[in-house]
Amino acid sequence: MKFGVAFKINFLFYFLLSGPLYSQFSLRSSFSTLENFGSARLLALGSISAAHPGDVSFSALNPASLSEDQIDEWSITSQASIGGLRQGSLTVGVPFPKKLLKIKTNENRILNAQKGGINLNPTDIFVSLGVDYIYSGLLEQRDGVGELVGSFSAREVMPRMAFNAKYGQFSFGLGIKIPIISYGAFTAQAISTDYAFQWSGDSTRKQVVVLLRNVGWNFEYFSQQSERLPINLQVSFSQKLKHAPFRYNISYSNIQRWDLKYLDPQLLVKDPLTGVVSYTSLPWYNNLFRHITPSVEAQLGGRLYLQFGYDFRRQMENRLTTRRVSAGVSTGITFKTGKNNFQFGSSLYNVAGRVNQFSLIRKF
Repeated sequence: MKFGVAFKINFLFYFLLSGPLYSQFSLRSSFSTLENFGSARLLALGSISAAHPGDVSFSALNPASLSEDQIDEWSITSQASIGGLRQGSLTVGVPFPKKLLKIKTNENRILNAQKGGINLNPTDIFVSLGVDYIYSGLLEQRDGVGELVGSFSAREVMPRMAFNAKYGQFSFGLGIKIPIISYGAFTAQAISTDYAFQWSGDSTRKQVVVLLRNVGWNFEYFSQQSERLPINLQVSFSQKLKHAPFRYNISYSNIQRWDLKYLDPQLLVKDPLTGVVSYTSLPWYNNLFRHITPSVEAQLGGRLYLQFGYDFRRQMENRLTTRRVSAGVSTGITFKTGKNNFQFGSSLYNVAGRVNQFSLIRKF
């Protein structure tokens, strides 16, 4: 690799890590949409199946998933969200300019290895560009005493870029995102980076991904105070069965924090005689399952794929004691025809409704 290109990449990497880094759960952050991805297939797989081989839209979650097949591929996703929110995504795989990267031939690599040199040049580099948006429509604006004073809109735009450097069976990915949120006259901005390491074996039949997401900082605030980004460290594993048309995925997320429980009012029990209020403690394995998201995809022929995923944490956080809720269950279908790839994914969040996504993938 030329010195100039290597210096720029290393400078960018260290610059993004040089500032103070903070983390918190996505549900407590204004930047919770960093955990949303514009891919119906990914939504159907539980949203965090980073090791699953997918299309170019998967680079929003795992930048190391970019491959040669995704060059000149574009993805458009439209989502119907709970509460009438309008959400969409666009992702395009673009070729990396070869003149910026000096890729050595196999003969030169052998000669360099015989001389004892270390070759840090990747075999290839892949790039994707994308943007996500969310728009709420008009909302009521009220003063401190509840009087209606007008209306405003809430929206978010997030341009992003992903790079993947491939070294044989190994891949190293870097994702950069800039979420820009506006609530009426108030705005907030941040810079977020994702780092991914991926190993692929047996012709991608088996894949392992270590992913560190949402590393960065908030540089424009809502309330004169910097807000923490929802850092998420996760490990994902994907395996295609050799003698059956199934691929299963297991993801363990939020490694950086073991305790994902919170004070659930539904677990408070009041003794009718003494009036003493006690809290029902959950077992340790309940917290363990909140980290784990399994999913499976069935390939029916060469064109039809069915997906199923389950998020135990979402089920626990949205359950009701008065009725049965299947929150956390996600399903989807993918149909390939020619250069087009049609995807539909649906995930049940709570009794208020579900999130449905439709994606169109097409090769230029």
